[in-house]
Amino acid sequence: MVVLDWLQTCEFVRANSEKFVLYCLCGCLAGIIVILLSIIIILFVNKYCDFDDDDDDELSPDLQDEYVQKLANLPVYRYNGRTHQELYDV
Repeated sequence: MVVLDWLQTCEFVRANSEKFVLYCLCGCLAGIIVILLSIIIILFVNKYCDFDDDDDDELSPDLQDEYVQKLANLPVYRYNGRTHQELYDV
């Protein structure tokens, strides 16, 4: 049954090749238009719609200096995979 359906479909496409090409082109163009419109809408929303972005996430300069000092004092451990030794301090 499946083979007969495929054969009938191939014969129908050969008989109506112009319609087949037309429908394929229209489908591809419609897909491209949808993709481009979605990109345009996303860019438009990002550019012209102002979201309330509060800058409260940023640290004050004093807190940021403390944070950087804490990060600088953290020990760094590395694994030497070539010798298969334990972790060593850098």
